[in-house]
Amino acid sequence: MKLLNNRRHLPYEDARTSRRNLAHSSSFAWLAEVFRLSLHCSQSTFPLWNALTQKQFRMRQLYTLAIVLLTALTECLGQTVWYDPMQTSGETYIHNQGWNEDGGNYHRFPDRAKGLVREKVWELACQSAGLAIRFSTDAREVSVRYVVSQPQSMPHMPATGVSGVDLYRADDMAFCFGSYSFGDTIRYHYTLDKGVAVGREAEYVLYLPLYNEVTCLEIGVPKASRFAFVPTVKKDPIVLYGTSIAQGACASRPGMAWANIVGRQIECPFINLGFSGNGKLESEIIDLICEQRPSIVLLDCMPNMGAIESDEIIRRMKEAVRRISKIPGVVILLVEHAGNSNALTYEAQVRESARCNAAQQIAYAQLQEEGVKNLFYLSREELGLAPDAWVDYVHPSDYGMAQYASAIVKKLREIIVHAQWTSRQS
Repeated sequence: MKLLNNRRHLPYEDARTSRRNLAHSSSFAWLAEVFRLSLHCSQSTFPLWNALTQKQFRMRQLYTLAIVLLTALTECLGQTVWYDPMQTSGETYIHNQGWNEDGGNYHRFPDRAKGLVREKVWELACQSAGLAIRFSTDAREVSVRYVVSQPQSMPHMPATGVSGVDLYRADDMAFCFGSYSFGDTIRYHYTLDKGVAVGREAEYVLYLPLYNEVTCLEIGVPKASRFAFVPTVKKDPIVLYGTSIAQGACASRPGMAWANIVGRQIECPFINLGFSGNGKLESEIIDLICEQRPSIVLLDCMPNMGAIESDEIIRRMKEAVRRISKIPGVVILLVEHAGNSNALTYEAQVRESARCNAAQQIAYAQLQEEGVKNLFYLSREELGLAPDAWVDYVHPSDYGMAQYASAIVKKLREIIVHAQWTSRQS
Protein backbone atom coordinates (compact mmCIF):
# COMPACT_ATOMS: atom_id res chain seq x y z
CA MET A 1 0.00 0.00 0.00
CA LYS A 2 1.25 3.50 -0.76
CA LEU A 3 1.58 6.20 1.82
CA LEU A 4 -0.17 9.52 1.34
CA ASN A 5 0.15 12.34 3.86
CA ASN A 6 1.56 9.83 6.39
CA ARG A 7 -1.45 7.53 6.16
CA ARG A 8 -2.16 4.46 4.06
CA HIS A 9 -4.40 4.49 1.02
CA LEU A 10 -7.81 2.98 1.25
CA PRO A 11 -8.77 1.21 -1.98
CA TYR A 12 -10.56 3.70 -4.20
CA GLU A 13 -9.37 6.67 -2.19
CA ASP A 14 -8.35 8.28 -5.48
CA ALA A 15 -11.53 7.02 -7.11
CA ARG A 16 -13.61 8.45 -4.27
CA THR A 17 -12.01 11.85 -4.86
CA SER A 18 -12.61 11.58 -8.57
CA ARG A 19 -16.26 10.76 -7.96
CA ARG A 20 -16.78 14.24 -6.61
CA ASN A 21 -15.97 15.42 -10.12
CA LEU A 22 -18.20 12.79 -11.67
CA ALA A 23 -21.32 13.45 -9.64
CA HIS A 24 -23.38 14.19 -12.73
CA SER A 25 -21.84 11.51 -14.93
CA SER A 26 -23.35 8.15 -15.67
CA SER A 27 -22.59 5.08 -13.59
CA PHE A 28 -20.68 3.61 -16.50
CA ALA A 29 -18.51 6.67 -16.80
CA TRP A 30 -17.76 6.37 -13.09
CA LEU A 31 -16.95 2.67 -13.46
CA ALA A 32 -14.59 3.46 -16.31
CA GLU A 33 -12.84 6.02 -14.14
CA VAL A 34 -12.54 3.51 -11.28
CA PHE A 35 -11.10 0.95 -13.69
CA ARG A 36 -8.54 3.48 -14.94
CA LEU A 37 -7.57 4.45 -11.40
CA SER A 38 -7.38 0.84 -10.22
CA LEU A 39 -4.94 0.08 -13.02
CA HIS A 40 -2.94 3.17 -12.08
CA CYS A 41 -2.83 2.11 -8.42
CA SER A 42 -2.05 -1.47 -9.39
CA GLN A 43 1.13 -0.37 -11.16
CA SER A 44 2.38 1.03 -7.86
CA THR A 45 1.12 -1.68 -5.50
CA PHE A 46 2.25 -4.60 -7.64
CA PRO A 47 3.95 -4.57 -11.07
CA LEU A 48 0.78 -5.34 -13.05
CA TRP A 49 1.82 -3.85 -16.37
CA ASN A 50 5.34 -5.24 -16.19
CA ALA A 51 4.02 -8.63 -15.21
CA LEU A 52 1.70 -8.67 -18.21
CA THR A 53 4.38 -7.66 -20.65
CA GLN A 54 6.86 -10.13 -19.11
CA LYS A 55 4.23 -12.95 -19.10
CA GLN A 56 4.58 -13.31 -15.31
CA PHE A 57 0.99 -12.48 -14.39
CA ARG A 58 0.13 -14.78 -11.50
CA MET A 59 -3.32 -16.08 -10.59
CA ARG A 60 -3.22 -14.27 -7.25
CA GLN A 61 -2.78 -10.93 -9.01
CA LEU A 62 -5.62 -11.73 -11.39
CA TYR A 63 -7.84 -12.64 -8.45
CA THR A 64 -6.93 -9.39 -6.63
CA LEU A 65 -7.79 -7.30 -9.68
CA ALA A 66 -11.12 -9.12 -10.06
CA ILE A 67 -12.02 -8.34 -6.44
CA VAL A 68 -11.05 -4.69 -6.93
CA LEU A 69 -13.25 -4.36 -10.00
CA LEU A 70 -16.14 -6.25 -8.39
CA THR A 71 -16.01 -3.96 -5.36
CA ALA A 72 -15.92 -0.92 -7.64
CA LEU A 73 -18.94 -2.19 -9.57
CA THR A 74 -20.88 -2.88 -6.36
CA GLU A 75 -20.16 0.58 -4.98
CA CYS A 76 -20.93 2.13 -8.35
CA LEU A 77 -24.31 0.49 -8.82
CA GLY A 78 -25.23 0.91 -5.15
CA GLN A 79 -23.90 4.49 -5.11
CA THR A 80 -22.40 4.15 -1.64
CA VAL A 81 -21.32 7.46 -0.14
CA TRP A 82 -18.30 7.25 2.17
CA TYR A 83 -17.70 9.43 5.22
CA ASP A 84 -14.35 9.92 6.96
CA PRO A 85 -14.52 11.17 10.58
CA MET A 86 -11.11 12.80 10.10
CA GLN A 87 -12.25 14.83 7.08
CA THR A 88 -14.49 17.17 9.02
CA SER A 89 -14.03 20.73 10.17
CA GLY A 90 -14.14 21.94 13.73
CA GLU A 91 -15.79 19.02 15.53
CA THR A 92 -14.24 15.96 17.18
CA TYR A 93 -15.98 12.66 16.46
CA ILE A 94 -13.65 10.14 18.13
CA HIS A 95 -15.31 9.28 21.43
CA ASN A 96 -13.38 8.20 24.54
CA GLN A 97 -10.23 9.82 23.15
CA GLY A 98 -8.66 11.94 25.86
CA TRP A 99 -6.46 14.01 23.58
CA ASN A 100 -7.29 15.30 20.12
CA GLU A 101 -4.74 18.01 19.54
CA ASP A 102 -2.75 16.66 16.61
CA GLY A 103 -5.06 17.19 13.65
CA GLY A 104 -6.91 13.91 13.97
CA ASN A 105 -5.83 10.31 14.55
CA TYR A 106 -6.94 7.12 16.30
CA HIS A 107 -4.30 7.19 19.06
CA ARG A 108 -4.87 7.22 22.82
CA PHE A 109 -2.05 9.63 23.70
CA PRO A 110 -1.13 12.95 22.06
CA ASP A 111 1.98 13.09 19.87
CA ARG A 112 3.86 15.05 22.54
CA ALA A 113 3.70 11.98 24.80
CA LYS A 114 6.02 10.08 22.47
CA GLY A 115 9.09 11.53 24.12
CA LEU A 116 7.67 11.25 27.63
CA VAL A 117 6.55 7.63 27.98
CA ARG A 118 8.54 4.50 27.27
CA GLU A 119 8.70 3.42 23.62
CA LYS A 120 6.63 0.28 24.23
CA VAL A 121 3.92 2.28 25.98
CA TRP A 122 3.83 4.71 23.06
CA GLU A 123 3.45 1.85 20.57
CA LEU A 124 0.52 0.46 22.56
CA ALA A 125 -1.01 3.93 22.90
CA CYS A 126 -1.25 4.04 19.09
CA GLN A 127 -3.68 1.10 19.28
CA SER A 128 -7.31 2.19 19.37
CA ALA A 129 -8.64 0.24 22.38
CA GLY A 130 -11.72 1.92 23.82
CA LEU A 131 -12.11 4.47 21.05
CA ALA A 132 -15.49 4.69 19.34
CA ILE A 133 -17.27 6.60 16.59
CA ARG A 134 -20.91 7.59 16.95
CA PHE A 135 -23.09 8.42 13.99
CA SER A 136 -26.76 8.74 13.10
CA THR A 137 -28.33 7.50 9.90
CA ASP A 138 -31.59 6.26 8.42
CA ALA A 139 -29.69 3.78 6.25
CA ARG A 140 -30.61 0.11 6.42
CA GLU A 141 -27.24 -0.92 5.01
CA VAL A 142 -24.00 0.37 6.56
CA SER A 143 -20.47 -0.49 5.47
CA VAL A 144 -17.14 0.16 7.18
CA ARG A 145 -13.73 -0.06 5.55
CA TYR A 146 -10.40 0.70 7.19
CA VAL A 147 -6.68 -0.05 7.24
CA VAL A 148 -4.54 -1.15 10.20
CA SER A 149 -0.77 -1.08 10.50
CA GLN A 150 0.00 -4.15 12.62
CA PRO A 151 -0.60 -7.94 12.59
CA GLN A 152 -4.32 -8.68 12.52
CA SER A 153 -4.51 -11.52 15.05
CA MET A 154 -2.65 -13.22 17.89
CA PRO A 155 -2.36 -16.92 18.82
CA HIS A 156 -4.74 -16.51 21.77
CA MET A 157 -6.96 -13.74 20.37
CA PRO A 158 -8.85 -13.78 17.04
CA ALA A 159 -8.63 -11.17 14.32
CA THR A 160 -12.13 -9.97 15.18
CA GLY A 161 -10.87 -9.00 18.64
CA VAL A 162 -7.40 -7.73 17.72
CA SER A 163 -8.36 -5.83 14.57
CA GLY A 164 -12.14 -5.96 14.19
CA VAL A 165 -14.82 -3.38 14.85
CA ASP A 166 -18.18 -3.70 16.59
CA LEU A 167 -21.44 -1.85 15.94
CA TYR A 168 -24.20 -1.23 18.51
CA ARG A 169 -27.45 0.70 18.22
CA ALA A 170 -27.21 3.44 20.83
CA ASP A 171 -30.76 3.68 22.18
CA ASP A 172 -31.00 0.05 23.32
CA MET A 173 -27.37 -1.05 22.82
CA ALA A 174 -28.50 -3.84 20.48
CA PHE A 175 -25.52 -5.65 18.98
CA CYS A 176 -25.38 -5.41 15.18
CA PHE A 177 -23.58 -8.37 13.66
CA GLY A 178 -21.74 -7.58 10.44
CA SER A 179 -20.26 -9.80 7.75
CA TYR A 180 -16.55 -9.11 7.43
CA SER A 181 -13.43 -9.76 5.41
CA PHE A 182 -9.82 -9.21 6.46
CA GLY A 183 -7.12 -8.15 4.02
CA ASP A 184 -5.04 -5.07 3.26
CA THR A 185 -8.35 -3.28 3.77
CA ILE A 186 -10.69 -4.69 6.43
CA ARG A 187 -14.38 -4.50 5.54
CA TYR A 188 -17.58 -4.91 7.56
CA HIS A 189 -21.11 -4.76 6.21
CA TYR A 190 -24.25 -4.42 8.36
CA THR A 191 -27.92 -4.91 7.52
CA LEU A 192 -30.06 -2.83 9.89
CA ASP A 193 -33.66 -3.50 8.89
CA LYS A 194 -35.27 -4.24 12.27
CA GLY A 195 -36.09 -2.15 15.32
CA VAL A 196 -36.17 1.22 13.55
CA ALA A 197 -39.04 2.43 11.38
CA VAL A 198 -38.25 2.97 7.72
CA GLY A 199 -37.07 6.53 7.15
CA ARG A 200 -36.31 7.19 10.82
CA GLU A 201 -32.77 7.89 11.96
CA ALA A 202 -31.01 5.88 14.66
CA GLU A 203 -27.74 6.50 16.43
CA TYR A 204 -24.99 3.87 16.38
CA VAL A 205 -21.73 3.27 18.24
CA LEU A 206 -18.79 1.79 16.33
CA TYR A 207 -16.06 0.39 18.61
CA LEU A 208 -12.58 0.39 17.08
CA PRO A 209 -9.95 -2.39 17.23
CA LEU A 210 -8.52 -3.34 20.63
CA TYR A 211 -4.99 -4.29 19.61
CA ASN A 212 -4.22 -2.53 16.35
CA GLU A 213 -3.52 0.94 15.01
CA VAL A 214 -6.13 2.31 12.63
CA THR A 215 -4.52 4.49 9.98
CA CYS A 216 -7.66 5.42 8.02
CA LEU A 217 -11.35 4.55 8.19
CA GLU A 218 -14.58 5.32 6.33
CA ILE A 219 -18.25 4.56 6.91
CA GLY A 220 -20.46 4.10 3.86
CA VAL A 221 -24.23 4.33 3.39
CA PRO A 222 -26.45 4.32 0.28
CA LYS A 223 -26.46 7.62 -1.57
CA ALA A 224 -30.03 8.61 -0.67
CA SER A 225 -29.51 7.99 3.06
CA ARG A 226 -29.04 10.64 5.72
CA PHE A 227 -25.80 10.43 7.71
CA ALA A 228 -24.05 12.52 10.36
CA PHE A 229 -21.27 11.93 12.86
CA VAL A 230 -22.18 12.61 16.50
CA PRO A 231 -19.79 14.99 18.32
CA THR A 232 -18.08 13.95 21.53
CA VAL A 233 -19.59 14.69 24.94
CA LYS A 234 -18.03 17.49 26.99
CA LYS A 235 -18.00 15.80 30.38
CA ASP A 236 -15.35 14.85 32.95
CA PRO A 237 -14.37 11.30 31.96
CA ILE A 238 -13.75 8.05 33.76
CA VAL A 239 -10.11 7.05 33.16
CA LEU A 240 -8.91 3.45 33.34
CA TYR A 241 -5.18 2.78 33.74
CA GLY A 242 -4.26 -0.89 33.54
CA THR A 243 -2.84 -3.87 31.73
CA SER A 244 -3.58 -6.12 28.76
CA ILE A 245 -6.81 -7.15 30.50
CA ALA A 246 -7.93 -3.52 30.60
CA GLN A 247 -6.87 -3.08 26.96
CA GLY A 248 -9.17 -5.94 26.00
CA ALA A 249 -7.26 -9.24 25.91
CA CYS A 250 -8.68 -11.69 25.07
CA ALA A 251 -12.16 -10.57 24.01
CA SER A 252 -13.45 -12.11 20.79
CA ARG A 253 -14.55 -8.69 19.55
CA PRO A 254 -14.19 -5.06 20.77
CA GLY A 255 -17.66 -4.80 22.26
CA MET A 256 -16.86 -7.63 24.68
CA ALA A 257 -13.83 -5.95 26.28
CA TRP A 258 -14.85 -5.29 29.88
CA ALA A 259 -14.07 -1.57 29.65
CA ASN A 260 -16.39 -1.23 26.64
CA ILE A 261 -19.12 -3.19 28.43
CA VAL A 262 -18.81 -0.80 31.38
CA GLY A 263 -18.87 2.18 29.04
CA ARG A 264 -22.20 1.03 27.60
CA GLN A 265 -23.73 0.84 31.08
CA ILE A 266 -22.27 3.99 32.65
CA GLU A 267 -23.29 7.18 30.85
CA CYS A 268 -19.89 8.86 30.86
CA PRO A 269 -16.88 9.15 28.53
CA PHE A 270 -14.59 6.20 29.35
CA ILE A 271 -10.90 6.60 28.47
CA ASN A 272 -9.05 3.29 28.20
CA LEU A 273 -5.35 3.51 29.09
CA GLY A 274 -4.75 -0.22 29.30
CA PHE A 275 -1.28 -1.14 28.02
CA SER A 276 -0.51 -4.80 27.45
CA GLY A 277 2.30 -5.86 29.78
CA ASN A 278 2.98 -2.24 30.67
CA GLY A 279 0.47 -1.12 33.29
CA LYS A 280 3.09 -0.32 35.92
CA LEU A 281 1.91 2.85 37.69
CA GLU A 282 4.49 5.01 35.94
CA SER A 283 4.65 8.67 36.93
CA GLU A 284 4.63 9.95 33.33
CA ILE A 285 1.27 8.28 32.73
CA ILE A 286 -0.12 9.56 36.03
CA ASP A 287 0.78 13.07 34.81
CA LEU A 288 -1.17 12.50 31.61
CA ILE A 289 -4.15 11.10 33.52
CA CYS A 290 -4.24 14.23 35.69
CA GLU A 291 -4.47 16.38 32.54
CA GLN A 292 -7.93 14.91 31.89
CA ARG A 293 -9.43 16.23 35.14
CA PRO A 294 -11.31 12.91 35.48
CA SER A 295 -14.34 12.29 37.64
CA ILE A 296 -13.24 8.71 38.43
CA VAL A 297 -9.89 6.96 38.00
CA LEU A 298 -9.59 3.16 38.00
CA LEU A 299 -6.11 1.85 38.81
CA ASP A 300 -5.98 -1.79 37.67
CA CYS A 301 -2.25 -2.50 37.34
CA MET A 302 -1.57 -5.43 39.68
CA PRO A 303 -1.39 -8.09 36.93
CA ASN A 304 1.72 -6.31 35.55
CA MET A 305 3.47 -5.79 38.90
CA GLY A 306 4.73 -9.34 39.41
CA ALA A 307 8.36 -8.50 38.66
CA ILE A 308 8.34 -5.50 41.02
CA GLU A 309 9.20 -5.75 44.71
CA SER A 310 6.36 -5.27 47.18
CA ASP A 311 7.87 -2.13 48.73
CA GLU A 312 8.08 -0.55 45.28
CA ILE A 313 4.48 -1.48 44.50
CA ILE A 314 3.42 0.25 47.72
CA ARG A 315 5.49 3.34 46.89
CA ARG A 316 4.17 3.65 43.35
CA MET A 317 0.57 3.13 44.37
CA LYS A 318 0.75 5.71 47.15
CA GLU A 319 2.45 8.25 44.90
CA ALA A 320 -0.12 7.74 42.13
CA VAL A 321 -3.09 8.10 44.49
CA ARG A 322 -1.67 11.16 46.23
CA ARG A 323 -1.16 12.96 42.94
CA ILE A 324 -4.51 12.01 41.44
CA SER A 325 -6.37 12.87 44.64
CA LYS A 326 -5.34 16.51 44.24
CA ILE A 327 -7.90 16.81 41.42
CA PRO A 328 -11.02 18.41 42.91
CA GLY A 329 -13.84 15.92 43.40
CA VAL A 330 -12.03 12.94 41.86
CA VAL A 331 -12.86 9.41 42.99
CA ILE A 332 -10.18 6.68 42.84
CA LEU A 333 -10.90 2.94 42.63
CA LEU A 334 -8.09 0.43 43.24
CA VAL A 335 -8.70 -2.94 41.58
CA GLU A 336 -7.02 -6.15 42.68
CA HIS A 337 -5.44 -8.81 40.50
CA ALA A 338 -8.37 -11.06 39.55
CA GLY A 339 -6.26 -14.21 39.92
CA ASN A 340 -5.43 -16.95 37.44
CA SER A 341 -7.15 -19.82 35.70
CA ASN A 342 -4.57 -22.26 37.06
CA ALA A 343 -4.81 -21.08 40.67
CA LEU A 344 -5.82 -24.58 41.77
CA THR A 345 -2.89 -26.27 40.05
CA TYR A 346 0.10 -23.86 39.97
CA GLU A 347 1.37 -22.61 43.34
CA ALA A 348 3.91 -20.04 42.08
CA GLN A 349 1.24 -18.27 40.04
CA VAL A 350 -1.00 -17.99 43.09
CA ARG A 351 1.80 -16.62 45.28
CA GLU A 352 2.71 -13.91 42.77
CA SER A 353 -0.79 -12.51 42.34
CA ALA A 354 -1.45 -12.74 46.10
CA ARG A 355 1.77 -10.85 46.86
CA CYS A 356 0.83 -8.02 44.50
CA ASN A 357 -2.65 -7.78 45.99
CA ALA A 358 -1.22 -7.77 49.53
CA ALA A 359 1.09 -4.88 48.64
CA GLN A 360 -1.81 -2.90 47.18
CA GLN A 361 -3.87 -3.58 50.32
CA ILE A 362 -1.07 -2.16 52.47
CA ALA A 363 -0.90 0.96 50.28
CA TYR A 364 -4.66 1.36 50.49
CA ALA A 365 -4.66 1.10 54.30
CA GLN A 366 -1.83 3.61 54.62
CA LEU A 367 -3.55 6.07 52.30
CA GLN A 368 -6.73 5.77 54.35
CA GLU A 369 -4.73 6.54 57.48
CA GLU A 370 -3.36 9.62 55.74
CA GLY A 371 -6.91 10.79 55.25
CA VAL A 372 -7.16 10.46 51.46
CA LYS A 373 -10.82 10.93 50.57
CA ASN A 374 -12.94 9.24 47.91
CA LEU A 375 -10.68 6.21 47.75
CA PHE A 376 -12.38 2.84 47.09
CA TYR A 377 -11.27 -0.76 46.71
CA LEU A 378 -12.38 -3.76 44.61
CA SER A 379 -11.08 -7.14 45.75
CA ARG A 380 -10.32 -10.33 43.85
CA GLU A 381 -13.25 -11.97 45.63
CA GLU A 382 -15.62 -9.24 44.42
CA LEU A 383 -14.38 -9.70 40.84
CA GLY A 384 -15.17 -13.40 41.30
CA LEU A 385 -13.87 -14.84 38.02
CA ALA A 386 -14.56 -18.55 37.63
CA PRO A 387 -11.83 -21.01 36.53
CA ASP A 388 -13.39 -21.18 33.05
CA ALA A 389 -13.43 -17.40 32.69
CA TRP A 390 -9.99 -17.21 31.13
CA VAL A 391 -8.55 -17.89 27.67
CA ASP A 392 -5.12 -18.68 29.10
CA TYR A 393 -3.60 -18.27 32.57
CA VAL A 394 -4.64 -14.61 33.06
CA HIS A 395 -6.58 -13.09 30.13
CA PRO A 396 -10.39 -13.31 30.39
CA SER A 397 -12.61 -14.82 27.74
CA ASP A 398 -15.89 -13.12 26.80
CA TYR A 399 -17.43 -14.93 29.77
CA GLY A 400 -14.72 -13.58 32.06
CA MET A 401 -15.02 -10.09 30.57
CA ALA A 402 -18.73 -10.04 31.36
CA GLN A 403 -18.04 -11.10 34.97
CA TYR A 404 -15.31 -8.49 35.30
CA ALA A 405 -17.54 -5.75 33.91
CA SER A 406 -20.42 -6.71 36.19
CA ALA A 407 -18.23 -6.31 39.29
CA ILE A 408 -16.85 -2.98 38.08
CA VAL A 409 -20.29 -1.59 37.25
CA LYS A 410 -21.66 -2.64 40.64
CA LYS A 411 -18.79 -0.87 42.41
CA LEU A 412 -19.02 2.25 40.23
CA ARG A 413 -22.73 2.58 40.94
CA GLU A 414 -22.00 2.36 44.65
CA ILE A 415 -19.38 5.07 44.22
CA ILE A 416 -21.75 7.31 42.25
CA VAL A 417 -24.45 6.96 44.90
CA HIS A 418 -21.88 7.74 47.63
CA ALA A 419 -20.68 10.81 45.72
CA GLN A 420 -24.25 12.08 45.29
CA TRP A 421 -24.99 11.56 49.00
CA THR A 422 -21.74 13.31 50.00
CA SER A 423 -22.57 16.21 47.70
CA ARG A 424 -25.99 16.65 49.32
CA GLN A 425 -24.42 16.66 52.80
CA SER A 426 -21.88 19.38 51.96
